[in-house]
Amino acid sequence: MKSTKVLKYIAATLVCAFFIVMVLCIISVNKVYNAYADTEQIVREEDPELKNEIKNVSPYGLATSLSLSINSGNGKVWATVKNDLTVFSSTVIVIVQLYSSDSYAESYTQMELVCMNSIADLNIGKTITTEAETGGVEKFWLARMRYKVDNGSWSSRQTGACRISASGEFLGFI
Repeated sequence: MKSTKVLKYIAATLVCAFFIVMVLCIISVNKVYNAYADTEQIVREEDPELKNEIKNVSPYGLATSLSLSINSGNGKVWATVKNDLTVFSSTVIVIVQLYSSDSYAESYTQMELVCMNSIADLNIGKTITTEAETGGVEKFWLARMRYKVDNGSWSSRQTGACRISASGEFLGFI
């Protein structure tokens, strides 16, 4: 009998701890982004291919955490968005974009869109990537993601501008 009461107490403690962790995750979820993805902007629904998906989205999720990264190698540059966490079921529409410029630029608006990829629902633990070749030229590159969770507003994040060599070697953030 005594061991049953102890097990019930331990189980209740674990359940309480789980709910506390979930609440903390929900509170901080909007701040859980890759260190390079730190600029937030509200964007308009400009992509016609996603308009049908947007109309059919209904809200159910509590929170979603996405990370954005930019990487390079072997003459290529790629941007990746990962759905790190989704609390309850959500529809997460994501567009990942890769921009480049011959000279340093602080914003994607001063750069040329090189490639992009989109998905109507990025599930937890999954990634979406877009990739471009350097073209044998050293340039500045920037990754950007646009996303919409359920019926929420469109948001975006971007990495800092980084310099990448003609062969795809990462030369650092500016």
